[in-house]
Amino acid sequence: MKRILSILLSVTLVCLLAACGAPAQQGGDAPQTDAAPMRALRLGTGSVGGTDNVAIEAMSSVVNRNSDIKTSTVTTTGAVEIINLLDSRELEGGYTGSINLVQALRGEEPFQKEIPASSMLQAFGFVSWRLPVLTVAGSGIESYEDLRGKKMAFPDVGSASTEVLKIVLREAGVLDDVNIEYFTWSDGFSALKDGRVDACVGTWGNGVPPAGIIELLTVRDINILSLPPEVGAKIHEINPGIMAQDLTHAECDIIPEGDPRLSPVNAGVMIFHADVPEESVYEFTRACISNIEELGKITQDLKPLKDYVTSVCVEDVPFHPGAARALKEAGLWDDRFTVYGE
Repeated sequence: MKRILSILLSVTLVCLLAACGAPAQQGGDAPQTDAAPMRALRLGTGSVGGTDNVAIEAMSSVVNRNSDIKTSTVTTTGAVEIINLLDSRELEGGYTGSINLVQALRGEEPFQKEIPASSMLQAFGFVSWRLPVLTVAGSGIESYEDLRGKKMAFPDVGSASTEVLKIVLREAGVLDDVNIEYFTWSDGFSALKDGRVDACVGTWGNGVPPAGIIELLTVRDINILSLPPEVGAKIHEINPGIMAQDLTHAECDIIPEGDPRLSPVNAGVMIFHADVPEESVYEFTRACISNIEELGKITQDLKPLKDYVTSVCVEDVPFHPGAARALKEAGLWDDRFTVYGE
C-alpha cells in the first residue's frame, strides 16, 4: 500500500509541476507573444444604436469571419469608460473619440488621472461625426443663446459626443443655463420628437444620419442650429481632437443650398492596449481594411473607411505596431504619425 501511495504522490507532483510550467491559456495573466497571438479580443462600444456601436459590431462580425481572431463586444457608457477599461486591462480594444485621447493624455476631466499612451494606442480612424444641435422649427430656438433655460437631450454620460457638447456649450457661454438630460441616441431623438425636450444632439457619421434622425425628420419640422465661427475656432484650440465643419444640403436636405450649418466635429478611432500582441492587432486591422465592401453592407457608415483610417487620428498618440504594419502594407500609412516602441 505504501508503494502505491508513493507512486500516486509522485504522479501528482509531476502533473503539478507540468501545469506550473505550461503556457498560460487564453484569458490568463501571462503576457502573449507575437508567436502566439491573443485569439480572443474584447472590444468596447458605446450605447446601443450609436454609430460607434453599429460600426464596432460590424467590425467584430467581419473580423470573426475573415481572420483567426475571435472578438466579442461589450456595451459601455462610451469612450471614457472604454479607455479606463483598457487601462485596467478589462478590455483589449475598442472605440474612443479623438477628443478623449487628448483628455486622457492630459488627465483632464472626466478622467481622474493621466492615462499612458500605451493603454490606448491607435489602430485606425473610422468615422467623423458632425454633431449639430437640433430643435423643433417654430420653438423660438434659433441660436445657441436661445438654449438658455431649455431642456436638452445629451448622449450617455461619458460618451465622446457628450464631452464635445459640454465644451461647445461652455465656450458659447450657455452651459450652466441649459437643463441637460442624458439619453441613448435613439431615445434622445424620440424625446425631441415627443416634446419631452426642447433640443437634442444630432449626429451625422461620415455625412450619414442614423435611422433615428431620418425618422425624426419625417415626422417633425426640425431646425439645425449653426455654431458661431468663433466658438468653432476656440474648441479646436482647447482640444485638437475636435473641430468644426459645415453640414450641407447634400448631407441633409432640410438645409438650404448655400446655407450650411457649422457643426462641432469629433472622430471615432479604434484603439488597443500595448500588451495586445502585434500579430493580433495586425490581423484585426488587415481584416477590416481588406473587407471594406463587406463592412459597408452591414453599415453604410463604413463604406468610406479608407478615407478616415489616419485622417481623423490624433498625432500625439502613437499607433499600435500591428496596426501600423497593416496600414503600411495597404499603402494607407501617414508619416505624420509615430509607432509605439519605435
